[in-house]
Amino acid sequence: MRNRFWLIIFGFGFFSCQSNLSVQKRVDADLESYRIVNDQTSVSDVQACWRRDSLLVQLIDSVLVRSNDIKIGFLDLAMSRADFTFQRGLRKPIVSGIIQPSLKRFGKYTMDGVGNYDTQFSTNITKDQIIPENLPDLQIGIQSSWEWDIWGKLAKRKKASALRYLATESGQQWLITSLVSEVASAYGQLISLDQELEILKTNISIQRKAFELVQVQKEAGAVNESAVQQLEAQLLNSRAQEGDVLQQITVLENQIRYYLNKPGAKIKRTPFPFQCTLDSTLFAHVQIDQLERRPDIRQAKLNLSAAFESKESAKLALKPSVVLSGILGVQGFQPAYLFQLPASMAYQLLGGVTAPWLNRSAITADILRSDAQWKSQDLAYQNALIKGYLEWDTEVKSLGYLQRQNQLKEREVLLTKGAINTVGTLFLTANANYLEVLTAQQNALRSELELLEISRKRWTHAIQLYRVLGGGW
Repeated sequence: MRNRFWLIIFGFGFFSCQSNLSVQKRVDADLESYRIVNDQTSVSDVQACWRRDSLLVQLIDSVLVRSNDIKIGFLDLAMSRADFTFQRGLRKPIVSGIIQPSLKRFGKYTMDGVGNYDTQFSTNITKDQIIPENLPDLQIGIQSSWEWDIWGKLAKRKKASALRYLATESGQQWLITSLVSEVASAYGQLISLDQELEILKTNISIQRKAFELVQVQKEAGAVNESAVQQLEAQLLNSRAQEGDVLQQITVLENQIRYYLNKPGAKIKRTPFPFQCTLDSTLFAHVQIDQLERRPDIRQAKLNLSAAFESKESAKLALKPSVVLSGILGVQGFQPAYLFQLPASMAYQLLGGVTAPWLNRSAITADILRSDAQWKSQDLAYQNALIKGYLEWDTEVKSLGYLQRQNQLKEREVLLTKGAINTVGTLFLTANANYLEVLTAQQNALRSELELLEISRKRWTHAIQLYRVLGGGW
């Protein structure tokens, strides 16, 4: 009998493990049935430019592996999946194994106590059927409970949960896309700041030579103290700008270190100049229809659908519910009697119909809450669509404007650099004064920095266009 007992225990445990594995596979298949296949074209062409930088690609890969934000996103996804598994299980019969030992003693002055005592003297029972004063009871079997989803209330809850899971999944994709764009943007700005730092160093060298030359000319009586002071002031201003650039580099490097979850990391980057052509023709083929693939817009749409299903399910809670339950097994007040079938077999079958009648305020409140949430998600979806369109319009047009500005500014830089050489020669031959030298140097520095700023903006807008179109990594 002991062997049979342990065999039953082992059977319950083995069945439970196998059941868990098969449930996970069925959950995966169930979730896939709610997924809408996205056949939109990718934004690989938008990424083609900056994906050529192997250091940037390595940096992004490291961020996606190490970022705590990404890890938190995956945990949110696991919680959402667990909620779907729970809602899915509510539609299935709940079947569990039971091993239920108990021990009772009835008082002598109770109906059970008197009846059991009197039964001992009955000629209709055998010696084995005499009920002991301390009554043990052992029941082994299975019990089940199932709500008949006649109105589809549980089915709608399951669908809402599946849609929320897919929305969370899209939210995780949007987080990855946003993180990639932020890292790529910061990386490009770092390279731009490296170039700015080099421009300042070159101009500081030129300004120092001009300052030393005007000092010599002052000693020779060719210029006055004002020329020396103004050129020295220009030199000090450029050196101050150099410190500001170093401070900006520190801020951006620490921002990337935060994403890396690695405070002491060295941010390796491509030596300047960064070779990447960002002309508007690269994005001429991009269509507004691709906004549908944006994870944040998909997330808003899925949340809206989930809210609608939850609202409908909340309304159905006012209708009657049908619940069936039962127990099947063996029972006896001695272990030796458990397997004397069919005498030891015991079962119970119950069915009930319940409907809210009085005090329905909790259900009504849930309906009002679900309805408000549905309207809120509808507005959020509208905002996501409008925001997506306006962002797309801003980035595409800005790239076109910046391309034309870049062409004009490149021509300006060439002219200002030529003016420095020309004025320098004239100054040495006394055909130009120090003010012309000062102005030429200021114009050249300003033009180079403005050209660099345009390049930085073009980079940033190209990265943002990648994000606007839904990204992908």
